[in-house]
Amino acid sequence: MMERCRLAVLIFSTCWTLHAGVAYAQEGPAMGQDRPATLEKALEDKPAVRSEKRPYTLTVGVREWISQGRSAHNIGDSSVNVRSELTWRGMNSPITEINGDLVVERFLLNMALGYGTIGNGTLRDQDWDGSNRTLKFSETLSQSDHGSVLIFSVTPGVRAFEWTAPDNPTLGGIDVLLGYQYWREQYAAYGVQNIFPGGPTTSSSVNALTQTNHWHSLRFGARATVPLLSFLSFKASAFYIPVNYYRQDDVHHLRSDLQQNPSFLSTASGGNGVQLEGSVAVRVWRQLTAEAGYRYWDIKSGQGDVTQYNANGTISVGQHNVDNTRRQGVFFGINWIF
Repeated sequence: MMERCRLAVLIFSTCWTLHAGVAYAQEGPAMGQDRPATLEKALEDKPAVRSEKRPYTLTVGVREWISQGRSAHNIGDSSVNVRSELTWRGMNSPITEINGDLVVERFLLNMALGYGTIGNGTLRDQDWDGSNRTLKFSETLSQSDHGSVLIFSVTPGVRAFEWTAPDNPTLGGIDVLLGYQYWREQYAAYGVQNIFPGGPTTSSSVNALTQTNHWHSLRFGARATVPLLSFLSFKASAFYIPVNYYRQDDVHHLRSDLQQNPSFLSTASGGNGVQLEGSVAVRVWRQLTAEAGYRYWDIKSGQGDVTQYNANGTISVGQHNVDNTRRQGVFFGINWIF
C-alpha cells in the first residue's frame, strides 16, 4: 500500500512539472515581448527625458559672459554744473556666473552669482572751470588694470503660463518677476599722462586712482521660455530698474591733500535701468542643455551728494550729477534640469 502511494505521488509530481514546463514554453515569448531581454535593450527603451509630472523643476547652470563695459561719472558744485568727469572705457571682463532656477507649481525663484576681472581699459579724467563743460583746465589719461565685477541677484516670480514640448526637458512658460540685485564694479587706474603741455606725468606702474561703484537695485520684468523642438529652445527676458541706491568710493592715491579711505564718497537714490537678454538652448544629452546668447545692461544713478574728505580732517559737500554704467556681450553656458 505504501509503495502505491509513493508511486502515485511520483506520477503526479512528474505530470505537474511537465505541465508547468509546457505552459512556460508557450507563455514565455509573449511575456518577453513586454520587457527588454538585455540591459542594452532596457537602456535603449528608457526615455531620454523624464515625462512624468513633477512637483518641481530645478535648473542649475554655469555661464561665461564675455562682457564689454564702460562707465561715466560726473560731479558739480554751486558755481559749475559739471566740475569733473571720470570716463572709463574698455572695462571688459569675462564673468563666470553660477545660477539656479526653481519652479514649484506656479511659483519660481531665480538666483545668480557672478564674478570677473577687468583689465586693459583706459580712464579719462577731465575738469572744467565753466558750466556746460567749458573752460577746461585739466585732462589726463590713465591705463586701467586689476579691476573686478561682482553680481548677485535674488528674483522670485510667478509663472503665468506653462507648456511642454515632446521629449524636451525644458519647460515652456511666461514668467513675471520682481527681485533684488547687487552689482559692484571696481576700477583701478595706473599712471597719469597729462594732455595739457607741462602737466605732471607719472609712471604706468603707479596706482593713481581706485573707484568702486555699488548698485543696489529693485528690478521687475518678464521672461519667456519657448521649447521649439525636442532638442531646441528659445529664451528671452526683459527687466526694468525703476529705482536704485548708488554709492561710489574714490581713492586718489597721488593727492596728498585728500584722505585715502575714501577721498570722495558719492551717494544717490532714484535712477533707472534696463536689462535685456536672449538665447538659444540645445539639448545635448538627456536633461543637459548648452546655451548661447547676448546680454545688455544699462543703469543710471539719480542725483545726490559727493563728499570730499580732506587730509586735514575737514569735509566739503558738492553735487553728484550722474553715473551711467553699461555692460554687454555674448555668453555661453550649460544647464542641467532636475
